Amino acid sequence: MAGHYTYDQAADRIVAELGVPRPALSTLRAAAATAGRGTNQRVRVTAGMPRPLQGRVDRQVLFDATEIDTWLANHPARAVRRARAALAAAAPEDRQAAVDQARASGLSWAEVADAIAGAEGITRTRQWAQQLYGTSQTPQPAHDTVTEPADS
Repeated sequence: MAGHYTYDQAADRIVAELGVPRPALSTLRAAAATAGRGTNQRVRVTAGMPRPLQGRVDRQVLFDATEIDTWLANHPARAVRRARAALAAAAPEDRQAAVDQARASGLSWAEVADAIAGAEGITRTRQWAQQLYGTSQTPQPAHDTVTEPADS
């Protein structure tokens, strides 16, 4: 049937588009059953997967091919890969923007540290990354300074 994917075909598309090992059909069925519920923080291969179409054709559950292809084109794992690549490519003085983007894409501080460590060739910890990039880079005024009112 044109324009539709079965579970097997959806699994094949996931492999082709994301380059991940083929997910078990039970994983896809569970994702379809829980579609629309909240997600946890880890980016799973089934994150945001569309629901199957209502009803069955020849005893098979079908997905709209356009929905599956659109989902795969905008899959959260792609954003994570782009963020990791941007972190690895960023010069140290320009890294704050890449870290901000990586965090917005869902990378943990440990993943940020790993990406930077890979680029620098040295070990970095999540604590190091969070302390260096996790706070505002603008200096804050000291709490014990007294500001005099301006003369009028």
